Amino acid sequence: MYNKPKHGEREMRTKDFNVTKIFSLAMLITFLLIEVSYASIKPISCETNFGEKSFTIEGTTVAFHGNKTQGRSISSVLTSTTRKSANGFRKTIYKNGNKHLINIENQNNFNSDNDFLAVTSPLGHKMTFPINCSQLD
Repeated sequence: MYNKPKHGEREMRTKDFNVTKIFSLAMLITFLLIEVSYASIKPISCETNFGEKSFTIEGTTVAFHGNKTQGRSISSVLTSTTRKSANGFRKTIYKNGNKHLINIENQNNFNSDNDFLAVTSPLGHKMTFPINCSQLD
């Protein structure tokens, strides 16, 4: 015939199933909230003091702009890793073998004294540029 469950066995399987459903639902909500939080942040446009480098930050991507004689154009869009702080964030991007670290100290009050782009070569040579940023509409 069929195997009759032992005392408490059916209840245990039901509890495990409910825990799995609750955990899955919590993870789904967390991922949706993360996406919504990135969507609500307006893009940030930054450039170095003398315009050597310029880029736009939008969510998890950074778009570096290339120089053209008639203006600037987007040369590459790269995915970044982000570490948030109380008021700002740090983004790390690898482009052409170089590590680019973008530090925004306070995204509500941009300041070139505290905000910078640090480019490190594979040999460990590092150049740091102060950046001027503004939020785009």
